[in-house]
Amino acid sequence: IRVLYSWVSSRGGLVGGSEAKFEVRLDRGRKPDLTVYLPESPKPPRRGIIRVAPDIAVEVISPTPRDVRRDRVEKMDDYAAFGIRFYWIVDPEIRSLEIFELGHDGRYTRALGATEGVLSEVPGCPGLTLSLSELWAEIDRLAE
Repeated sequence: IRVLYSWVSSRGGLVGGSEAKFEVRLDRGRKPDLTVYLPESPKPPRRGIIRVAPDIAVEVISPTPRDVRRDRVEKMDDYAAFGIRFYWIVDPEIRSLEIFELGHDGRYTRALGATEGVLSEVPGCPGLTLSLSELWAEIDRLAE
């Protein structure tokens, strides 16, 4: 959260937390763990249900099979239909980051998959650098 917030807020973008509720369909809402609106994108309203798709939705996978299925299948389909350009899946259990990009056909394709190292080219985020070893260390620290 800190890394994304520092990077995007200095450019005029917006980062939202897990309490933001998105109307991904008329009959379904979703609350991603983290969302990002890039500087050039329309911003969401300050209150209420959000109908403006963010540029990035981030989900941190919980270890239960139901949560894994929901994040990898159900949410992926909902976010694609809603028009979220990038979907990040962070899996602390297996120490992986996957970034999916929405194609012209309305489906996600994997744009990046990594488990370690420093990522200096993050799809859709020019100038953002992510250190996965620092991310995993922070997750371990918080787990204690």
